[in-house]
Amino acid sequence: VLLKKLQHAADLEKRQNEEEAENMVGQEVTYGSIIQLLHLKSNKFLTVNKRLPALLEKNAMRVNLDQSGNEGSWFFVLPYYKLRSNGDNIFVNDKVKISPAPLGSLSALNASGHALLDHPGCNEVNMTNNCDTSWKISLFMDFSENRDDILKG
Repeated sequence: VLLKKLQHAADLEKRQNEEEAENMVGQEVTYGSIIQLLHLKSNKFLTVNKRLPALLEKNAMRVNLDQSGNEGSWFFVLPYYKLRSNGDNIFVNDKVKISPAPLGSLSALNASGHALLDHPGCNEVNMTNNCDTSWKISLFMDFSENRDDILKG
């Protein structure tokens, strides 16, 4: 009985998340907005696991891709520079800080200096408190327009 209730609650939350995602399509994202980041190729959500250390940078939290997402899949988009503030529009080429919604602005998404052993030329992405990483906002490109010199979400 408990398992059925849990499954029903999970299904209900998934439907609510899908409805919320549909409502957000076409909406402007402003500084301070809460977003989810979906990896298009795998159709998985970027997710912070605050209970596990990052694989290479042990003082950071692990970031991975999760099929359905969870409370660690929600992020604030914050200004990297002080000239912008919460509520301001985000423009193409703006530098932003991406911070986990449950943890607030204490930590941020970090492009680590540690190279991945199984993916030469790639570095670990993790969540850390002492982060100076900024992320550049670019217009969406279809995967068929893939270019190595453009960071795509």
